[in-house]
Amino acid sequence: MRAKTSSVGVDVDSLRHYYRIHGLDEANATNAAWRVGVPRFMQLFAAVGIKATFYCIAEDLDLPGNAERIKAIVEAGHEVGNHTWHHSYALTRIPASERRAEIAMGRRLLESAAEAPVVGFRAPGYNTSAEVMADVVASGHTYDTSVFPCVPYYTAKAGVMGWMRLRGRQSRSILGDPTVLAAPRDPYRAAVDDPHRKGDGLDVFPVSVAGGVPLIGTAFTALGMAGSVAALQAALALRRHITVEFHAVDLISIRDDGLDPMLGVQPDLKTPVASKRRTFARVLSILRNRTRVERLDVLAAERAARPGRRWS
Repeated sequence: MRAKTSSVGVDVDSLRHYYRIHGLDEANATNAAWRVGVPRFMQLFAAVGIKATFYCIAEDLDLPGNAERIKAIVEAGHEVGNHTWHHSYALTRIPASERRAEIAMGRRLLESAAEAPVVGFRAPGYNTSAEVMADVVASGHTYDTSVFPCVPYYTAKAGVMGWMRLRGRQSRSILGDPTVLAAPRDPYRAAVDDPHRKGDGLDVFPVSVAGGVPLIGTAFTALGMAGSVAALQAALALRRHITVEFHAVDLISIRDDGLDPMLGVQPDLKTPVASKRRTFARVLSILRNRTRVERLDVLAAERAARPGRRWS
């Protein structure tokens, strides 16, 4: 058995959330993330030979065809994770009753639609807190993967949001707690009073960062094939577990899929799908050959059953 483990996740954020991030009118938002992006990722994973986790937003089940698509995800052997009920970027700031509903109702609706357990949680915008983590535990989740300790990502996000304010546009996204930048890079049990420190609480699988480079779809797109492979090789040398994260829109593009040209403010949506698919396939193939790729629910269950509950 390979000593290192890895996991692959896809956040299924509908296009309307990208309009909201960039302060755009979402009237032209389509269901392309679910209708096009999800099937393409399922095809990619089948070709590479891995199982992944799709973190879904429960309100998207109201859109035509999505209930059937979430069942297809499960039937293909993938995991469904909870990405909340409505994907509120301000999850850490809304009233406690609303926060609890976002987390608990999200899980309940997704489980009902998927007809499979939903035990993993990823917060919108990677923003979490002690209160959010407590609600994640109370609602029956066994692991969290909301922590993203990436300085370049955090500073770039702050810069873009500041630039938007200067231009008179308001992003619906928020800049989270900067203590995330000091969070552990490898899987850990979080402190009950601080999700960014080690303790005796919930199992956390941070999104992987190596040498300041995040192992996410937008970074792979920007780096291209050679840069992405180099980033992964660095992560393989530094990390004992690798959590790779994509978004469903990572396998769609404005030109290939006839999207609203206004979405060009999201640079990766200008890159042809074929180019992105080649890079992603290469990264995932290396990951499969060098690590044991498992769904996070499997890894969390293995860890819970281990005597002493220690990470090895």
